[in-house]
Amino acid sequence: MKKDWKYYLGMTLFLYSFFPLSIVAILPFLGMTLGQAGAFAVVFLASGEMAFWCAAALLGKEFLTALKTRIKAWFKRPHEPRPISRNLHRFGISLVVVSFLPYYVMLIYLLFFSHTESEINFLAWTLVAGEAFFMAGLFILGGDFWDRLKNLFVWPGQEKVPH
Repeated sequence: MKKDWKYYLGMTLFLYSFFPLSIVAILPFLGMTLGQAGAFAVVFLASGEMAFWCAAALLGKEFLTALKTRIKAWFKRPHEPRPISRNLHRFGISLVVVSFLPYYVMLIYLLFFSHTESEINFLAWTLVAGEAFFMAGLFILGGDFWDRLKNLFVWPGQEKVPH
C-alpha cells in the first residue's frame, strides 16, 4: 500500500472512529441532562461511523481485508492457559469478590440515605471501579479459571442425552 495523503488521512479517520465510543462511555459522568447527553451521543457516534466508512474508502480493499484477517486470527489463536501461583490466585479471587461490594453499597445507600448529585457521581465511579476490579481479577486468574468457570454452566448429563 502506497503511503500518501490518502493513507495518512484514512488511518487518522480510522483511529478517530474508535474515539467516540470511549467518550460516550463517560457521558453519564459529565453532568449533562439526558437530552443533551443523548443528542451529543448520537451526533458523536454518527461522526465516528462516518469516519470509519471514509477511512475504508480511502484505505481500500487491501487494508480492510488485512484488518479482517488480523481480527479473525486474533480470535482463532489457540491459547494455552498457564498456571498461576497460589498468592496470585488468592489476589484474583479477592478482586472478583470485592468487585461485587460496590453494588450492595450503592443499593443500601440509595435506599436508606438521602443523596446529592455529587454523591451519586461518587457512587457511579465506585461502580466503575467495581467493574475494573472484576475485569482485573478475571484477567489475573487466567485461562484455567475461565475453564472452571465455564464448566459451572455445563450440565453434567448433557453428553448422555440423545439428540
